[in-house]
Amino acid sequence: MLELLRWGFGLTLALTTAYSTLAAAQPSRVKLNLTLRPVGGAPGRRLAIPPNSHPTMLGNYDNVQYHVDIQIGGDCPLQTRQMFQVVPDTGSSDLWVPATNCSNCKGGTRKFDITKSCKAQQIGDRVTFRYGDGTVAQGGSLLDTVQIGDLQVQNQLMIQVDTMESDTNMKSDGILGLAHHYSSDGGGSGKTFMATLFRENPSLPQQFSFYLTGHGHDQSQLVFGDPDLQHHAKESKFSYGRGNYMSSTDLWLTSVWSVGWSDTGVEVTFPDRGTLGAPALIDSGSSLLVLEPNIYDRLIGELQWRFTGCTELKEQQILSCDCPPGNDLSRIPQLVLNIINEEDRQFALCMSPDEYILQSMDPVDGRTTCVPSIQRGSNDQPVPMIFGMTFMRSFYTNFDLKNHRIGFARSNLSPLPPNARCSVDAQPLLRRSIWFMSMILALTSVLFCIYVLFAPDGCSKSAPEEAPSTSSGRAR
Repeated sequence: MLELLRWGFGLTLALTTAYSTLAAAQPSRVKLNLTLRPVGGAPGRRLAIPPNSHPTMLGNYDNVQYHVDIQIGGDCPLQTRQMFQVVPDTGSSDLWVPATNCSNCKGGTRKFDITKSCKAQQIGDRVTFRYGDGTVAQGGSLLDTVQIGDLQVQNQLMIQVDTMESDTNMKSDGILGLAHHYSSDGGGSGKTFMATLFRENPSLPQQFSFYLTGHGHDQSQLVFGDPDLQHHAKESKFSYGRGNYMSSTDLWLTSVWSVGWSDTGVEVTFPDRGTLGAPALIDSGSSLLVLEPNIYDRLIGELQWRFTGCTELKEQQILSCDCPPGNDLSRIPQLVLNIINEEDRQFALCMSPDEYILQSMDPVDGRTTCVPSIQRGSNDQPVPMIFGMTFMRSFYTNFDLKNHRIGFARSNLSPLPPNARCSVDAQPLLRRSIWFMSMILALTSVLFCIYVLFAPDGCSKSAPEEAPSTSSGRAR
């Protein structure tokens, strides 16, 4: 039996119930109703979609879980393909759906009936998945045809789960793993969905992109092939982080130099990591930004004192506070994520308070609650930082398999402008003024030294010494 540990998606499962409670009423900034609008709601000129771009729509459950429709099974006489809603998860690499005999699967889940698929081939290997929240799923492996949007793959390895142990509120039927991989991976009975997709579609550019939105906006999309920057981003190109950490793992990792709050001087760096920085997992299966305890503890204090009535939700390891009067977040700093690119240079990804703070209203007393979308993680998590859906709603995110890297472009729904700048420096103007004056002083000192060394002789000679005066004594 093969046993696999899957971290990322468990964070979504653990938080779904928590945010459903927080969002009991209509929040003022993040709408949690389930009404979805088709893309392109605003009238006007429609931009052309890239020719080798294959978008598929994503459903949204309360901004803590996204799902995509897939079909399993081939074109069989007197049989229809079986439809499932699965979570597209960059934090895992496996495709699984519940089997008809699944025990403890939640009610209403669509279940896979292998007898209704003429293309299915049972392999028989037993696989166990263990997620970060304690969820355990177990089932048998098989090969079958899978279709997502207008793309189809044959003989895809998948698992039909027959045993499920979970206390969480999972809203989808299963999971579609999109984790990073290399062509040398696998051996065994089958390949990951990403490996199969690009092997069977050799003309398809080996990349995919996520465009995640909140409710009340254009519908979220997962785009295979060429990214659609014109429709989804304020910027015309992606900024790519280093992919060094992906050389020994199937996780989608980028390199982070530091994380901090704008204009506060509060910043966490990773000097022991050298020029590579610290790895961060970009995870579409996690809801929040999840930080190791030492990082979280050093950052959250700077945010907490700016609010009142803060309480820690122990089970979820997040903070809940009273919102400022009038829900005015202008005095709350931006979150600054300094990423290292392939040239060993830094570029800042800025998140405004409107992007990383969720607001909801207590249905009893009408009090507005502000919840920073930052979770205190565990020392056992695979990497120091996990950037989930909250982060990915701010940036159109590109996962480039061919070049083993992740790119970011400001989402067209972000309140910040394209190429927004931010810095953790406290009083940046004062620092720049001091630096400028220091440069002037240094330059003046250099010029004075040059003058002393190369001044004309007439200016450098000292005045002749006067003869000592002799005072005549007083006559007696």
